[in-house]
Amino acid sequence: MSDNTMSRRLLLQAGAAATVSTMMTAQPAGAAPKKCATVNGLPVPRAWRAVPFSLDEVDLAPSVFTEKRDRMLAYARAYPADRVLSNFRAAAGLDTLGAAPPGGWDDATGNLRGHYSGHFLSMLAQAWAGTGEKVFKDRLDQIVTGLKQCQDAWTAQVGRPGTPPPPATWADGGLELSGDGQYVGLPDATIDGLTQATVVIRLRIDELRTWSRAFDFGVGPAVNMFLTIHDGTGPRFGITTSGSGGEQRIAATTPLPVGAWVTLAVTLDGRVGTLYVDGVAAGTNPAMTLTPADLGAPKNNWIGRSQYGDAGLKAVVGGFHLFDRALTAGELATATGNLAWYRFDETAGTTVADSSGRGWDAAVVTGTGGPPGPSHAGFLAAYPETQFIQLEQYVTYPAIWAPYYTCHKIMRGLLDAHTLGGNTTALTVARGMGEWVHSRLSRLPREQLDRMWSLYIAGEYGGMNEVMADLAALTGDRTFLTTAAYFDNTRLLADCAAGTDTLDGRHANQHIPQFLGYLRMFEQGAGPDYRAAAASFYDMVVPHRTYVHGGTGQGEVFRKRDVIAGSIVTSTNAETCAAYNMLKVARNLFALNPDARFFDYYERTLVNQILGSRRDADSTTDPLVTYMLPVGPGVRRGYGNIGTCCGGTGLENHTKYQDAVWFRSPGGDTLWVNLYIASTLRWAERGVTVTLAGDYPRSPAATLTVTGRGRFDLRLRVPAWARQDFTIKVNGRTTGVRVGDDGYAGIRRDWRTGDRVEVSFPFRLHVEQTIDDPSLQALLYGPLTLVAKSTASDHLRVAVDPTTAAPGPRPLTFTLGDVLFEPLLLGDDAGYHAYFRRT
Repeated sequence: MSDNTMSRRLLLQAGAAATVSTMMTAQPAGAAPKKCATVNGLPVPRAWRAVPFSLDEVDLAPSVFTEKRDRMLAYARAYPADRVLSNFRAAAGLDTLGAAPPGGWDDATGNLRGHYSGHFLSMLAQAWAGTGEKVFKDRLDQIVTGLKQCQDAWTAQVGRPGTPPPPATWADGGLELSGDGQYVGLPDATIDGLTQATVVIRLRIDELRTWSRAFDFGVGPAVNMFLTIHDGTGPRFGITTSGSGGEQRIAATTPLPVGAWVTLAVTLDGRVGTLYVDGVAAGTNPAMTLTPADLGAPKNNWIGRSQYGDAGLKAVVGGFHLFDRALTAGELATATGNLAWYRFDETAGTTVADSSGRGWDAAVVTGTGGPPGPSHAGFLAAYPETQFIQLEQYVTYPAIWAPYYTCHKIMRGLLDAHTLGGNTTALTVARGMGEWVHSRLSRLPREQLDRMWSLYIAGEYGGMNEVMADLAALTGDRTFLTTAAYFDNTRLLADCAAGTDTLDGRHANQHIPQFLGYLRMFEQGAGPDYRAAAASFYDMVVPHRTYVHGGTGQGEVFRKRDVIAGSIVTSTNAETCAAYNMLKVARNLFALNPDARFFDYYERTLVNQILGSRRDADSTTDPLVTYMLPVGPGVRRGYGNIGTCCGGTGLENHTKYQDAVWFRSPGGDTLWVNLYIASTLRWAERGVTVTLAGDYPRSPAATLTVTGRGRFDLRLRVPAWARQDFTIKVNGRTTGVRVGDDGYAGIRRDWRTGDRVEVSFPFRLHVEQTIDDPSLQALLYGPLTLVAKSTASDHLRVAVDPTTAAPGPRPLTFTLGDVLFEPLLLGDDAGYHAYFRRT
């Protein structure tokens, strides 16, 4: 029987058998082979007190979860595998078969290319395990085969010498950009949250290339703001959140001079935009509604490079200023940027110093040069090994961009292809990558590793420690656990293990997945401090840095402990990637210590931020997921995000909704129901099937029906918001609800076919105050965060008791005066308020 004709259950069993076989061969000589239980193809750690079920053991029934999932599955079915492989083939010197890369940050030249492909593999593996549709398995196998071909091509080049990239050229009063892959990368968050701005740049243009950019800030061609030096007529500024069709423009009609210095400026005050050439207004648009804040949190902040892949800027850059207000024409000649000011008066190197006082230095990207071959067999990436080499030399972002983060996404996708998709080649490829990683990091002293991982963004490594621990578990090779420890973020790890909160100012998603890795390492026997650090870290985030919808972070960064009201004033809150990883940490902590508090958080984040992160529209060309899901006044959600980090995690968020509904005890005498998502559990070890019916979270009730026989303790989570109203009926008879210290109500009996458990958890309106300002509140209905539909830029003021809101025009909606409140899970792009001011 071929891989492509086997059922998903047989394939997953085959994958688990291969895992067990591999681990048996790794046992000490003379030891008896020991079989171990697996979940989703991975061995169950001995430390787990609660064990989730594999994705293929739980079938989702129609609900809002399947509605969101099915829209993502349509995208997965339609997206060509050759596009996923394009960047890998190009980097390895293979034929791309004419396929374009995904785009966005995963374009043909981006420093993060390859990461989206890893997420895509994980999505396909989850989709296959969850649905059994052959198209997902076929596409998964095709991509893995292509990646193996690329890895083999790289291995054939091991030790090949390369040529260095051309140096940055400093001459004639500035930085000379060649127009051939050279550009300047500005720091992350350069324009985040700006509702007014002025950008000034001084250039000496050497060639008037159509569409080449003086500057371009954005996340790809659909969401950006740019100034081109020539659109065929003259310079033009544009800003859009919906592609070229939604672009708001300011155009000039006279071409810029070549070979002479010229100063270009753009001012935006939220209503009027003006383009200046040498201090004279050359174009204006009095109907501007978009501002830099509407772009979310763009990472592609470039001078001389285009989001669209247009021709590079061939010019000398002699100065750049960024302001947080719209300057007058008279101020343009003398004012210096208060957010960024680059003089471009360096004479060597690739660092462009910031003179604004904020220390936001920029970096010159000088092109790739001729890269060397890999240093060790097993290397696989969608770009040469250059970024990894530069990281060891402490090159900063954005000249390089988180190479080990991208490595993790690829390895995670491969391991998921093996454990969920039954593809044994994927494990071979991932193991080769792990051996290559060990070869690079094992020769570095601890001090160098610490400095690498402390670098902002450049040192971000995702969950490399997690994937290495999983590789150790799958292969039985403890060397990979040693490799996982190379990724210890030693200072933060020690702080968290000691219960010392030092999260303020740290990039949220750079650090959250590290703690999932620490838990995996602990489960492999790496020591108790790893578990202690992860548990402590979780408690520092929940609730102390958590918004009403479960999200965390402002501008992608953790803010001060217990500062919620003080961090929601912009549109750059709650990166979706951070929620994705926090859910993984909460799920893993529950496995170690079954307590309802972890799933109170999990539920809040899942039914609000995650469900709300997928637009309620169909597309086979765009995942339509959010980067941020902000909570500031009058904010909107921006959907799309092909190629971004949140576009990648978004692929996975909506294809694994069943992975935390049910847990069991290792001995099989307890069954936990954590979420009341309509689904059917096939508990093969007990010969029992349990069907959970209902329309949660749109309905406050659920019914569980048992098929089969057996004695076990059924433990039902009693949500914190339903403690007073939670009721249980067993076979039509009301039973007393005794909530244990763990937050669950238990029913222990001999179950038999036809037994029914009816659970009611009535929704009530209730408010939640922000920790640091009780007058700033949010309205919830049961687990659902309700948002006020309004584009007002100031907090709405509510004088009456919000819990007296009247029923609205549709189910689950309410009105207070003329303001409509709707669940955040409704995926639209209308303006809303997650918080209001109680007066």
